[in-house]
Amino acid sequence: MVLPHGYDGAGPEHSSCHIERFLQNCDSSETSPDGDDVNWGIVCPTTPAQYFHLLRKQVIRNYRKPLIIAGPKILLRLPAATSSLKDMAHGTHFLPVIGEEDICPDNVRKVIFVSGKHYYLLVSEREDRNIKDTAIIRIESLCPFPTNEINNELLKYKKAKTFVWSQEEHRNMGAWSFVRPRFENLCSTKLQYAGRDVSGVTAAGVGRVHMQEIRSLLDQTFSI
Repeated sequence: MVLPHGYDGAGPEHSSCHIERFLQNCDSSETSPDGDDVNWGIVCPTTPAQYFHLLRKQVIRNYRKPLIIAGPKILLRLPAATSSLKDMAHGTHFLPVIGEEDICPDNVRKVIFVSGKHYYLLVSEREDRNIKDTAIIRIESLCPFPTNEINNELLKYKKAKTFVWSQEEHRNMGAWSFVRPRFENLCSTKLQYAGRDVSGVTAAGVGRVHMQEIRSLLDQTFSI
């Protein structure tokens, strides 16, 4: 099942699939690493190659399990969200976590974790601010939770002191309440939250207010 994910500023229910509801209904464990026995998969692919590998995996594996793909329409036409044919060549596969390739780990003092299209906004903002000491890690699979892959990424940044979860959704929505205990229990990492505050509605539905919220959460993400 493919559902929209992320905020486009077009209305309170236009672009959010309420991913927190699916996460609340999965049987992922907060205290032990997930295996293939979780009741369904919940993923946020950010490249065409990732999408390809997910669909291929659904077909070729020898068992069937529901898959929730939180895939925003905006990535269909975003120039940065592209893949080369080598990313889908023989020997390649879906990556539960996508780390940094063009940053020196010894220079990193902050690590930002993110899921979905919000990644591209964070990368653009990092470039605009000319920030060199911050790594941005994409969590492509939420369930099963990729404990080993996240721990492998964390090992790269031995000098990092600050770890942030950044999301577009409000604090009581999105993946925050799902990832926080798993990072603490399974990855020994305490995350700081950067995103919208608690709200009873999904989005403001007013373009000007939407942009103010985006600016506020970006400032929060990079100033922590």
